[in-house]
Amino acid sequence: MSNPVHFHWKDPSPAGRFRTGVSLHSHTLHSRESLDFVPRMGRHVPPMRWQAGRFQTRFQRVHGHPFIFEKGWWTPPLDAAGACAVESGQIAKLGLRPLVSLTDHDAFAGQAGMASVELTVQLAPGSLHLGIHNLPPQRANEVLAYRAQPAVLMEWLSQFPHVLVVLNHPLWDEGGSDEATHRGVAERFLAQYGSGVHSLELNGMRPWRENQRVMEMAQTWGFPTISGGDRHGFEPNANINLTNAETFDEFVDEIRRWRMSSVLFLAQYRIPLQVRVARDVLAVLRDQPHHPLGWRRLEDRVFYEPQPGVVRSIAELFPEGMPRLVPAISETSV
Repeated sequence: MSNPVHFHWKDPSPAGRFRTGVSLHSHTLHSRESLDFVPRMGRHVPPMRWQAGRFQTRFQRVHGHPFIFEKGWWTPPLDAAGACAVESGQIAKLGLRPLVSLTDHDAFAGQAGMASVELTVQLAPGSLHLGIHNLPPQRANEVLAYRAQPAVLMEWLSQFPHVLVVLNHPLWDEGGSDEATHRGVAERFLAQYGSGVHSLELNGMRPWRENQRVMEMAQTWGFPTISGGDRHGFEPNANINLTNAETFDEFVDEIRRWRMSSVLFLAQYRIPLQVRVARDVLAVLRDQPHHPLGWRRLEDRVFYEPQPGVVRSIAELFPEGMPRLVPAISETSV
């Protein structure tokens, strides 16, 4: 098993020894990104708590009942074509042939020739995210039925020899549980279903110390590590895989059969994570006049489902203008 990790700002030469760069774990406007982070972060960030309170008060006054953040979501700015262009462009600048796999949350991005997804798998007391890449397009939607049945899911996936299954951000739970609790869930999953998992992710939007612990975890469990940028905005993934594979099937074979994975971290990973997150938030908050679906304003891109199957944009819920959900961020502050 060979799993070197390279840092382009220290030594750019590894990219010259490969023909192909692979971008994994990247989101488009098909992803529903939960608003449940707003009250959770508000407990630690007073300006956000204040803004969320104002929003709740306004919503209660207009609609007569409280806004439940867990029923709301925002959407990233790029469609499949835009996301592929951002990822491919970065790889091409390194002199490499690009392969890109987009993985939206429990949905498919409409990427031509590739069906991949970041599947939320329920495993009490929490959930995990699996990056499932290269599903047969004609059968891809079947996977969505197995989110609450991990045993059935892993059995179903075992029939596809060119599917790549990655445990994404193994030590971080988007739901907010602490690392020890989430690690327990992840390791229980690996103990039960690890034969169907092919690698653990080094995440481009997680701190380096956490990624180091993931590498230790992978070594303990006998898994290769793999890149996963987790891009949601306009900045391309902060890491990629290096390979000489010509096709995604060949790349999957390298990981599954030969357990070979070379990960390259790129220059943007050196920027403090808080700054990168703030830039992503700014990209989401500001107007986007060229949005592919015409959702120019933030309130056009934030949605709420008060009842199952009833979805409204915030623009519809606040026709006279939306109060802010999060504090304003200026270009100069990042």
